[in-house]
Amino acid sequence: MIERLKVATIVLMAMLTGGGMARAQDADTLKTGSERRSNQNVMLNASYASIPRTISLGIPEWGTYIMDDGLPASMFKDYFPGYRSWRSGLSTESMQLTRLDESAIQLGTTGFFPMSVSKTGAEKTEGEAKYTANQYGRHEIELHTASPLGNGWGIDLNVYQSFDRGSNHLDFTTYQERIRFYKAGISKKLTDGLFKATYLFMNYLDLTDQYGPFIFVGDGSVKPYGDFRLGRDQYIPETSFYEYLDINDGKRKTGRYTEDLGAPVHVLTACYNRSFGNGLDMDLSSRFRLSDGRSKSTFLNGITGVAAGDGYAYVDGTPYSGNVQSRFFMYDEDHFKEWLTTLKVKKTQNKHTSVAGANFWFNWSQSSSMTSNFAYEAKKDPKALTYNGELYYVHNTGAQYLDGFQSRLALFAQDEWRINPKINFHYGLRAEYSGISGKAAHNLEGKDNNSRYNGWSLQSPGVTLTPFRRNVINGAATLIGYYYFNSHWGAEINAIASLNHPNLGQYSDSSFPFEGAQPSYILRGGVNFKNKWLDFQSLLTYLKRTNSYEMGMWTHKLSHAAGGYPAGYNETVYVSSLYDMEVLGWTTDMILSPFKGFTFHGLFTFRIPRYQNYSFTPVFSDGYSEEYDFSGKRITSSSGTEIELEPSYQTGKWRFWLSARYYSRRYINITNTLYLNPRWETFGGVDFKWNEHVSLSLNVVNFLNVTGASAGMREASLATDVTPYQNYLTSGSYIRPFTVEFSTLLKF
Repeated sequence: MIERLKVATIVLMAMLTGGGMARAQDADTLKTGSERRSNQNVMLNASYASIPRTISLGIPEWGTYIMDDGLPASMFKDYFPGYRSWRSGLSTESMQLTRLDESAIQLGTTGFFPMSVSKTGAEKTEGEAKYTANQYGRHEIELHTASPLGNGWGIDLNVYQSFDRGSNHLDFTTYQERIRFYKAGISKKLTDGLFKATYLFMNYLDLTDQYGPFIFVGDGSVKPYGDFRLGRDQYIPETSFYEYLDINDGKRKTGRYTEDLGAPVHVLTACYNRSFGNGLDMDLSSRFRLSDGRSKSTFLNGITGVAAGDGYAYVDGTPYSGNVQSRFFMYDEDHFKEWLTTLKVKKTQNKHTSVAGANFWFNWSQSSSMTSNFAYEAKKDPKALTYNGELYYVHNTGAQYLDGFQSRLALFAQDEWRINPKINFHYGLRAEYSGISGKAAHNLEGKDNNSRYNGWSLQSPGVTLTPFRRNVINGAATLIGYYYFNSHWGAEINAIASLNHPNLGQYSDSSFPFEGAQPSYILRGGVNFKNKWLDFQSLLTYLKRTNSYEMGMWTHKLSHAAGGYPAGYNETVYVSSLYDMEVLGWTTDMILSPFKGFTFHGLFTFRIPRYQNYSFTPVFSDGYSEEYDFSGKRITSSSGTEIELEPSYQTGKWRFWLSARYYSRRYINITNTLYLNPRWETFGGVDFKWNEHVSLSLNVVNFLNVTGASAGMREASLATDVTPYQNYLTSGSYIRPFTVEFSTLLKF
């Protein structure tokens, strides 16, 4: 009943108010798929305030690519995510999403990714200042100015500072997220083009901790654990330091969260655009990026009940009995250098619009990842616990090391062929050479000398760094056909095929990664309609990705003490596996503009995501081992139904907007025996343009105030009997709680 009331509330507000980025089209003639673009509110992220959300195709995606001024912000979307050297703000001229065929051909991977363009100078000196704050103590300050210098030269300066205390204030730090962003650009307008160069420095410190305990009821719902408030109370000890065993020299070391962590990045970008006339244009972009970062991440291992004699104690030595939350801790030291260059030439003529280009992308990486575990009371404002006298224990069982280089050299071409007023074809081809080389601590030829264990380092007896080298060909091909029945109705069918291999970041584990091809296929077909008040598209989609490689984390409760862990401990092991995924879906996307000032964007997706050919055999310290086969199971964390409702209404100086996303049941474990009920992610706001110099905004995040609790429950990752997980105490992540943001924008 409550869920139905929430749905009714959303629909009613959608009818009465209005949303973010949805927009009406000016003309009433049908647009082809190549012209359908919006940013789909990609910056409205229910989990993070400063990171773009990932737009799902129905299969898991670890992060998202970010395109900026014609180049990726990072060559890897997961290994070193692009948001660490990019942000969307006052220095951004525009932002859209890549099309699926566009990303496949020009980027080498398929998806809807944000694509931004930076501002370049100005006709006259101008400036902007923006201040944003919320009720939890997040403050954002941004300054931007641009000025002409004469003879076509101009400068552009941008400063952004973020101070985020988080909604659950932590004792060991004042700010959970601290961003320092500085960007300076110079541009020259030419008679036939534009040249611009920018320097960017960004330091991203992420100490965010969005975890908490709750009761998993067993019917997909959760309820509070005692007086703990998800999103408001802290669930990590006040300890301000971390300990690790350095894998490079084998020594125990200590670091401080607020002083020793951070990801400083230096980025230099140059872009040259030229028009040669006769419909011929050229874009040349080149970027060098340098980073030396230190970061941490933690993963919940589950909650365990312990007795006074099980080895857990407070820091002062007092034995502890009760519920213990343990976490898997990973500390990374990364050194990256990247040089990315892309050349594109575009030719427009009577029946063709053609693009040809090349990528010259290079990455040098040295990465050391140290792991350990720590424990504390499973309660609000917990105290740290030692295990057998150690605050951080069982070191480097998941350690990773990599020193390598990857090059990606590609040629690509796309063409739009307007055969006649009724038939239109788009097609493209990409051929890419990828070379990888380096050294890592791999087990080769059946040996186990590089297997990780408690106390492992590169200095341990028998450990060797093994060289690796791989040269492969990646590629992609696309074919899209449009048929127009008349100026309003049309049909389309498209096919996208891509071939990829593992990238450099997958060579850091003890197991040598799968080096075979990883093909992906997307087939889509459906109808389009457009008139003065409705722009409508409905497509059936089939997606298949084969040979997905994953170093999965699987958990088992130990039957007896083993591997340095006590009996009853939820041990997590890494197991490499290879599997396929396929999705059958139906998506309807529409934009309505029935009267002046009002637009409504609706996106309705229904899909069936499944694993195929998925089997593996984990081995745990107590000797437990079993072969599992999960072919045909639903893909975890992927909803079968997703709905987006985004209305917007503008009248005079006012604009009212709403963005609401519905996600249906999501399975927690790969056995599909446990699941979480549907949830809404909601945003809304009111914008007021006082005059041409002052604008005010009041935005609300999660106005339904749902927790969005997501139970990792690794201890149940392989469970088939759900009885033990009825009214079960567990822990997991959650989305941002009810948040009110106020922004002021000044232009001068």
